[in-house]
Amino acid sequence: MSQVTDHLRIGQFSESPVLAAAQKLGLDAEFGVTWSTEKVVSSPGQFKSLDAGDIDIAITSPDNVMLYATTDKNPLTTQIPITMLRPIDHGLGLTFFTRPEVNSVAIIQESTLGVDVLKSGFAFLLFRLIDHVGADVEKISFIEIGATPKRAQMILDGQVAGSILNAESAVLAQQSGLHAWATSADLYPDYLGTVLATRSNAITPAVERLVAMWTETTKALLAMSAEEVSAVMSDASPALATPQYVEILQSPVFGLIERDTVQLSDLETLREIRSAAGAYTPSDQDLQNLVSRA
Repeated sequence: MSQVTDHLRIGQFSESPVLAAAQKLGLDAEFGVTWSTEKVVSSPGQFKSLDAGDIDIAITSPDNVMLYATTDKNPLTTQIPITMLRPIDHGLGLTFFTRPEVNSVAIIQESTLGVDVLKSGFAFLLFRLIDHVGADVEKISFIEIGATPKRAQMILDGQVAGSILNAESAVLAQQSGLHAWATSADLYPDYLGTVLATRSNAITPAVERLVAMWTETTKALLAMSAEEVSAVMSDASPALATPQYVEILQSPVFGLIERDTVQLSDLETLREIRSAAGAYTPSDQDLQNLVSRA
């Protein structure tokens, strides 16, 4: 498709199955892009890097985009012009997990739970799930830990009683016997978990080709059998090749999204979750602007 190969820097919280599959399938060469990835430990750090131009693309929560693109009332105290390039997934199995001994609402309310950042989209979703299972958020202690893999490990190490986990961390939680209380789909069947985003003034031809490659890779992963997906992932990223992970990836409830545009209803759901937590909420016009740029 392209005789030119451009390199992009991508900031992500955990390993992307789409990027892993794209390389295995040779779509990186077909679309003329290469990339390097770096693990980010927090959304403020990710958006600071994006704003500074240290990364070209963020794999992130759309709630993060809403917070940093529509107001300066965020941890960086600056509003960043950001474009959502496309949706990625429905949350990859976002679930409220606790250690096995935390087996009642009363015990939850006496526990300390981990969040990435207290004023983040995943934390706000966790608050809604806690309410859904009948516990009182006000009676629970929370500590900020950072990215999902670290939260999962701290639960397993006994440093916190639980958290909200997804993707390979949710698989690890299931395999480790953690107690699953509720999922994003229990409250929001079409929850938008992750998007590709970049600075609005940095949508280069290379970025556009990566987005096109992303769409083709997503279509391929959803069209394959589970066994074929596992085979593709086994060499590129064994942790993403397990039957449990592949089931989440291909799930119409939790998995990859084939459509290539973010919809207004996606953001309205996220705003509703923010509103329930008493957090900053963007206006109707803010949301419309984000969708128009998406």
